[in-house]
Amino acid sequence: MELSDLPRSRELAASERLRVSIELTNICNFACPFCPQAYKHELVAPAGSPYNRRQGSMSPELFARAVDECNRVADTVELGFFGEQTLHKRYVECILAMKERRFALELNTNVSYVTHEMMEAWIDARVDMVRLSLDAITPEVFDRARPGKVRRFDGSLAADGERMAAVNEKVEWWLAQPEHRTTRLVFVKSSHNQGDEKRRFVEHWAPRLGRGDSILAKQVLSYGGKTADPLVLAGRCNVWEMRFLMIDWRGVLSPCNLDTNMDLAFGDLNVESLEAAYFGPRASDLRRRTGCLRNLTPCRTCSDGNNWSQNETFVNPLFALAPAQPAPATIRSLP
Repeated sequence: MELSDLPRSRELAASERLRVSIELTNICNFACPFCPQAYKHELVAPAGSPYNRRQGSMSPELFARAVDECNRVADTVELGFFGEQTLHKRYVECILAMKERRFALELNTNVSYVTHEMMEAWIDARVDMVRLSLDAITPEVFDRARPGKVRRFDGSLAADGERMAAVNEKVEWWLAQPEHRTTRLVFVKSSHNQGDEKRRFVEHWAPRLGRGDSILAKQVLSYGGKTADPLVLAGRCNVWEMRFLMIDWRGVLSPCNLDTNMDLAFGDLNVESLEAAYFGPRASDLRRRTGCLRNLTPCRTCSDGNNWSQNETFVNPLFALAPAQPAPATIRSLP
């Protein structure tokens, strides 16, 4: 059966709509020490829950089906889940394919392989939120917290010690574009970037932010007990109340944004609609059994859930006192 012949979801009411992540690829060029990608070749990750999911990239046909389904069930779609999405060979094509949509579109990247063409596609497709994950401002901290290959705008590889400058050049170019889309610079607070790094990060970037842009200094998470860090804080599971739905590159479905191994899979977009999977009996049974420290993988090793209680937001002081602009009615932004 062709994917186009499969069952389709009904148009969900606003109160039922989901926050969906479409994973173009789970491949990443970075091996950050607070991310499961750093331990994908290890038998056991530091906190006890394995990450050994097969790596690959979503096919054009499956991507088209995912977008069609999201138009019916999603209020917000994040292009991403796990992996660096800009590594997908058709990344720009995928962005532009969502120009006409019935959901708010967000994306996340580590900026390392971002090109002018990609950024121009973000503008052309009117992306609602661009999240740039940086986590450092100084070269030595960046090389420690964000190890991996970085390409300059001209395509050449940046040497160690020059990687941060190459990333910063791209971010500064983007923020300087008058038509750049609403942007959030992300600084994950982990044991690898302590000291005055956050202060220096905010002092450098805040004056460069436009109206509506922000810096998010967020607490490090354990990804369902796959990574360990002294700064991980206890929390509680909130994935069902947030109405999360992850679509991995194969079309496998999970309700948890921290389930990077897809251990909580309850459906497959290759055989059923998103509506049938999310509101079906398998998901209902899973909803009763999931939660931090419950007896199933990865819940049994997850003590923090999505603990956003220590997250901090910073804006350009020039706009701090200006009246806040209301978000579009369809978007549900995360802290």
